[in-house]
Amino acid sequence: MTEMNGETEPYTEMEVMIEPDNNILEIVQKNTGFTAIVDEGETNDRNQVNVKEHLHVQGKYVTLDLSCKGIPKVPLETFEYENLTTLYLQDNNLCGIPDDLISLKNLETLVLAKNKIKVLSRTVYLLDRLIQLDISDNDIEEILPDVSGLESLREFRVNGNRLEEIPSQIGYLRKLRILTLNDNRLKDLPKSISNLENLKILSLDGNSLEFLSPEICRIDGLKQLTVSGNQITNLPRDTENFLALEKLILDDNDFEFIPIQVLWLENLAELALSGNRLKEIQPEIGQLKNLTILGLNSNDLEEIPEELFQLQRLEVIGLENNKITVIPDTIAKLYDLRELYLGDNCIKEVPENLCWCSQLEVLSLLKNDLSSFPIEIENLRKLHTLVLSNNHFKTLPDAIGSLVHLEILSADGNELETLADDFKGLIRLRQLNLNNNKFSIFPKVVCELKLLEVLDISNNSIEFLPPVISQLDRLVVLKINQNNIKSFDTDLCALKELQVLDMSTNRLQEVPETVAEMENLNDLDLSNNQFLEFPKTVFSIPNLERLKFDQENGNQLPLIPDEIEFSSISYLILSKNSLRTLPNTISGMRNIKSIIADNNDIHTLPKSICDIPQLQVLHLNDNCLTSLPENFDNLSKLKDLRIHNNPLKTPPMDVCVSGVMQPIGRFIRRALEREELLLMKMINVIKTNLNKNELRYLMKKFRFPEEKMAELEQTYYGKDKLQDRVYHAMLFWKEFKGPLANIEELIRVFHVIGYDDLCLKLRAMKIYAQRLRL
Repeated sequence: MTEMNGETEPYTEMEVMIEPDNNILEIVQKNTGFTAIVDEGETNDRNQVNVKEHLHVQGKYVTLDLSCKGIPKVPLETFEYENLTTLYLQDNNLCGIPDDLISLKNLETLVLAKNKIKVLSRTVYLLDRLIQLDISDNDIEEILPDVSGLESLREFRVNGNRLEEIPSQIGYLRKLRILTLNDNRLKDLPKSISNLENLKILSLDGNSLEFLSPEICRIDGLKQLTVSGNQITNLPRDTENFLALEKLILDDNDFEFIPIQVLWLENLAELALSGNRLKEIQPEIGQLKNLTILGLNSNDLEEIPEELFQLQRLEVIGLENNKITVIPDTIAKLYDLRELYLGDNCIKEVPENLCWCSQLEVLSLLKNDLSSFPIEIENLRKLHTLVLSNNHFKTLPDAIGSLVHLEILSADGNELETLADDFKGLIRLRQLNLNNNKFSIFPKVVCELKLLEVLDISNNSIEFLPPVISQLDRLVVLKINQNNIKSFDTDLCALKELQVLDMSTNRLQEVPETVAEMENLNDLDLSNNQFLEFPKTVFSIPNLERLKFDQENGNQLPLIPDEIEFSSISYLILSKNSLRTLPNTISGMRNIKSIIADNNDIHTLPKSICDIPQLQVLHLNDNCLTSLPENFDNLSKLKDLRIHNNPLKTPPMDVCVSGVMQPIGRFIRRALEREELLLMKMINVIKTNLNKNELRYLMKKFRFPEEKMAELEQTYYGKDKLQDRVYHAMLFWKEFKGPLANIEELIRVFHVIGYDDLCLKLRAMKIYAQRLRL
């Protein structure tokens, strides 16, 4: 915990959690279409924790950090350190805490969040020196009355459990300053809650409260109260007693009006009532002279009262997703306003006076009926984020180039065709969204924005990219999908910092060899284009991690080149092509973790797919697979297997549906063993039913080499060795044909050459064997 302004603040996430290594946690970027994967490493390694390595001593404070280790039990060595003051055990697989915990009598901080604990051990309640206790995000259904033993507790976090009630003994925790009970099943609180005279922060979000207990209003010193996500319609009359309250969060309830008692709380600095059913803002709002943040998004408000603009300390106003039609001129009184959110309303005009809010840094006006903006926008010199998305702008506001501090501009979903020359004045712009407009020519002025990092100009009608695009040498994300671009120009390859490139749904036919120069590119989408063959040049991109090549609306390809083994790809999407198999060289992909190849024509998988030990995701839905390779269960790290809508027989779908490798592999091996046994029985039948002429004819049909036929006839010469000759000829056929030497092939050959009686016998044996298995 830290001390700020004399108040004890809750520990931050950085104080509690250690930063995971890059090779353990992989974060897949938003909007790529790829499955996010956590690579936990070898389970055994994670369970065998060297406790001493995670021990930290600073003066009299001794900390043991065993968070994020995946351990199912607390290592016994932990309890040998009786001088421990802090123990972090969050984000593991713990189901309980052993009684040995009682030996840690000096413990002041205990964090057990994000485990699988159902019952909190009584020994926890015996730690009378405990100051901080976090048991959030478990499956705990009950807090025992023994909680009264934690007399030193100042911070108690119990979010994300299954509590339906809190014991009255909570009232004995008189030193408690922070109590968070979010995301449980509470319908009420005990009356003894009023005894928590030192409580400063109380959080009750995401419960089943229909009213707020008046007893809470007796906690005179409460500074922060959050009860979002309940079913509350009003507040108790005694709410007016919250004289010290500075923050009140009432989002996502059932309020139809702002409770009048709230409007008497003179020290209130933040008030949030978003996601309710408010139809008006009462004039008494003007009494909240210390209010700096007001959140009223997602209500049914139609107008903003003049009294709101008397709150001259307001810095943030949220009024998005309402029915507001007019921004009053008196908004100019809000000299300190820094953030204004008015998106998703019915506003048709921006008043000139808004532009006199000169401290404004964020302005959101998305989803209104705007088509123009006053030229006085140039006064908003501190603006760094401007959102004009989904309006009716045909041109951007005049003098927009004067906003020299603007870093983020979203103008997507308008009717823009060009950008004015002064646009280049946005010298600090880092992110520009121009998607879903009417550009037919790429606006070259964009290429003069030297600091631009993210550019989205997708879903327009652009056919060519200008050579000057190479000047955007800081560009990290470029989305030019859903245009009419015909070529992947070499100028793009000059964007050395580019990490994400989306060129899907264009008219590309090839990718230049210079793409290998894009050394930072890690995410590439080439879906829905007009390639005649797979662009193998992408395999030369040195650090490519994600490749999407879904051709639902493009030219579907039947083949992936063998050169894929040389790629660095980890996440591969090949859905909606016409693939009949995957390349044998796929096992050479050293980084591959996820393969998604749904909706193809895949009949077989190469055996080599079983030699990808790091594979974690395999999706092959809607293909033509009848069997899986023999050693399929070698894919020990496979966590997400989806093979629905395939005519699977070996193994059948009911075995595969669990995605568990062990039964799948066992079934495959047993099926192959049965197949081998039946095949050998058929060979034994064949050897007693062929004469030497029929055998010689059969060997010719099998296309045996002449020297092999001569060898067999010499080795097994004579009538008495004919059966041996037939037997060893069939064994050679098995070896000669390899995987193609199966029961179906044997029956087919005998049918083709006219050995009908023998063919009928073999078919009968097959049918009988299938009935036995049923």
